[in-house]
Order: sequence, then C-alpha cells, then structure tokens
Amino acid sequence: MSFTYKTIPNLFTKEECDLVLKFSLENLTLNTAETTGNNQSNYDKINHRKSNVAFYPYYEKFPFLLEKISKLINDNISVKGFDLDYDDTQFQFTEYKIGDYFEWHTDNNGKQITQCDRYCSLVIQLNDDYEEGDLELKLSEDSTMVVEKGVGNTIIFLSNIEHRVTPVEKGNRYTLVNWVGLKENNSFKKTLL
Repeated sequence: MSFTYKTIPNLFTKEECDLVLKFSLENLTLNTAETTGNNQSNYDKINHRKSNVAFYPYYEKFPFLLEKISKLINDNISVKGFDLDYDDTQFQFTEYKIGDYFEWHTDNNGKQITQCDRYCSLVIQLNDDYEEGDLELKLSEDSTMVVEKGVGNTIIFLSNIEHRVTPVEKGNRYTLVNWVGLKENNSFKKTLL
C-alpha cells in the first residue's frame, strides 16, 4: 500500500465546524491532556504536551462526520486481511490555548499492525483564527510538512509518522482527532504466491 497521508481542504463546511465547536465548548468538560508511553529514551512526559481534551462519540451526534469520514477512509485506505475499525470510536476534542503545544510523537506507540488500534490518525481543523500552533509531519529526517490551516481542512496519515503541534502564539486552536484501527478479517482467504 502506498498510502502515507492525504490532506483534504474544506472537507467540512464552516457551518459544520461551527456547529461541532459550539456544541463542544458548551457541553464538554475539558481535562488536561496526558501522554502515555513513548519509545524514545529522552522522553519527558511532564513537558511533552500542554493542551486540554475531552472525548465524545461525535459520529452519533453529527452523522455528517461519519458520512464524510467513511468516504475519505474507504477511498484511500485498505489493508489486505484487515477491516478498518473507526465508526464506533470517540473523537478527541482538543483545545490549544496560548503557549500550548505537543512535541514530536507518534500515535501508535510502536504496536504491530496485527494489534493496531491506531493505524491512521485523523485531524479535523475546527477553526483558523489563531497564530502558529501548526501541525507538522516529519516525512523523513530531512523533510517536514506543515499542514495548511483552514476551517474544515482534514488530514489523515499513518499513525507511525512523527508529528507535532507547535506552540500557539495567539488565539485558541480547536481540532477533532480520531484514529482508524485495524481488526483482523477472519474470513479473509489467505493464499500462497
């Protein structure tokens, strides 16, 4: 499979993003984000991340999310012998205030593909009225990509790609984050070549 990442500008309309953002800010209780596990020897859990999060089953409340995400995922990702697992998951609503950040990390914590609950990561930008707070992907040792800001812009990428959010300098950055897992397809017919 050649999939690494895909960005889709304006996958969601401003009205859809405003609806999700308003609901989230009015109804969810945000907690300080915590990080777990990391394979790097110089990992500093205390200073690795500063942001606030809440988890919620957004697909149930906002069917347009599932409709658009399903099409995006099914059009771009397939893994032989596995089914994609995402439609019963909860999104992470994330708030980055001034000075908040998330250092370089991966989302899959080094798990093998056969036990992967985070095969691909998905980020939906709910607003763009902030400065800095860039999502960056490390595509190689010499190549870093900055994801273009824009309300409704969405990126899906392999969860083993290192990425970070640079410190926000002005305003608040709001995103929805979700993960696509893999579950073994037991009815998959295995053949020898």
